Amino acid sequence: MTTVSQDSLLHVDSYGCIFMYTTHRDLTTAPRHIIRMSEPVDPIKLLGALNTALVRFPQMALGLTRGARSYAYHRISRPPVVLPFDDRSPYYIGSEDTNGYLFLCGYRDNTIYLEYQHCTADGRGFDQFIRCVLFYYLKYCGKPVKNDGTVRTLETVYTPAEGEDGYVRLRQAPQSDAGHLDEAPAFHLDCQNDEDSDEMTTEITLSLAALKGFLKPNGLSPLPYLMTALSHGIYRTYYAGTDRREAVIAEVPMDLRARVPSETTRFYVALLDLPFRYEYFSLPFVEACRKCKETFDTQKALPHAAWWALKNATRVAEAHASDMPIDEKERMMREQARSYIRRDSFILTNIGAFEPPACMQPYILDYSAILPSAHQPFGVLVSSYQDTLKVSLSQRDFDPRLVHNVAAVLQETGMDVHTMSYPFHVTRYDGLRLAKEG
Repeated sequence: MTTVSQDSLLHVDSYGCIFMYTTHRDLTTAPRHIIRMSEPVDPIKLLGALNTALVRFPQMALGLTRGARSYAYHRISRPPVVLPFDDRSPYYIGSEDTNGYLFLCGYRDNTIYLEYQHCTADGRGFDQFIRCVLFYYLKYCGKPVKNDGTVRTLETVYTPAEGEDGYVRLRQAPQSDAGHLDEAPAFHLDCQNDEDSDEMTTEITLSLAALKGFLKPNGLSPLPYLMTALSHGIYRTYYAGTDRREAVIAEVPMDLRARVPSETTRFYVALLDLPFRYEYFSLPFVEACRKCKETFDTQKALPHAAWWALKNATRVAEAHASDMPIDEKERMMREQARSYIRRDSFILTNIGAFEPPACMQPYILDYSAILPSAHQPFGVLVSSYQDTLKVSLSQRDFDPRLVHNVAAVLQETGMDVHTMSYPFHVTRYDGLRLAKEG
C-alpha cells in the first residue's frame, strides 16, 4: 500500500475553502447525487464498499476543525456510516451524523444517495468517488463487474496530484480580461420563505438523442439552448405583465480539467457568467440561442476563464489565510459569497454524462443530481445518463408555473418532455455543528 503524505491530504485548495466558512443557507455546500439501482440497496454491502473506496480515496477520509482563526482538515479514524435517507434530509454533513466525514452516503429502497461538502471536491471530482463506491458495491453484491480502466479502484494508487490545488497549475495558462462582462442589472426573484426551509425540485427529462438532433443542424450546444429555454420560462413566469427589462444571468461553473488537465478531485472550476439579454426575447428561438452561445464562448475561452478563476481563487485564498478571529472571518466570507452569487439570477451547472463501465450499467437504472438553491431562488443542475438528459430545477418559491413554462418552451422546440416534482430538504452544513476530531 502506498504511504500517503499527511501534508498532501490536508492542504487546502485556493477556491473550495470558502465552503468551509459558509453554511447551506449561503452556498450549495452539499450537492446531492441520486442513483437508482435495479435491486433494493443492501446497507451492509454499501458500507463495505465505502470502506474500500476510502482506502483508494484518502482525501475523502477528512473532517474539519473550526480553529480560532481558520478552518483546517484533519484525518478521521472513525468508520464511515450509511444512513437511512429521505428526500427531506435531517442530517448535518461533517457532524456527528456522519462521524465527521464531509460526505454523506444514504439509502432508501433501491436508491443510493451520495452528497459531499463542496470544500472537498467539485462535481467531476466527486464523480470519481461515486463510481468507485458503486463498483465495489456491485462487486460485493456478487455482480460480474470489471473495471474497464475508467474507475479509480485499488488497482491504481492515490497520488498527490489527485489532491492538488488546480489553480496553481492554472497560473501557467494564458490569461486575459478581454471581453469580460461588466456587472449588469440581473433578474432577481426575492424569496420570502426561510432559507432553511424545504425546497421543491423538479426533474425535467428529455431524450439526449432528440436534443442532439435539434442542436447539431442548428450549430448549437446544450448549455446555451437550455439557458434560452430557462430564460423564456422565467420571462413567461415573472416578466409577463410587469415592466422588467433586466437580463437573465446564470452563474455557470465550468470544469477546468478539459482546458488545463489535472487529476485533482478538488474544487477546480471557473464560475462564469452566461447572460440572456432582454432584447433576445424578441428573437426567434434558434437565433436567441446563437446570441447566447456567442457571448458564452467569449467567457469560457481559456484566457478569460483562467483570469477570472484565478482572480476569484486569489480573493478566497487570501481571506482564508488572513489573520482575524474565526467569527469575523465567517461573517466576511459569508457576505462575500452572498454578494458574489447575487450578481446573477441563478446557478446553472452542467456536470455532464455519468458514465460507469458498461458492465455496471444494467444494475444502475437511473441517475440524477440536485444543486440546492441556498441563497439563490433557483439552482439548476444538468446531467445525463445513457440516452436521458435531466435538468433538475430546485426552487424555494414552490411556484409551479416556472416548471410548466420551461417544459412548454422545450416542447415547442420538438422535445418530448417529462417532469417529476417533489419537496426536498438539503443536508445542512454549519461549522458550529462539526464532529470532534477523531
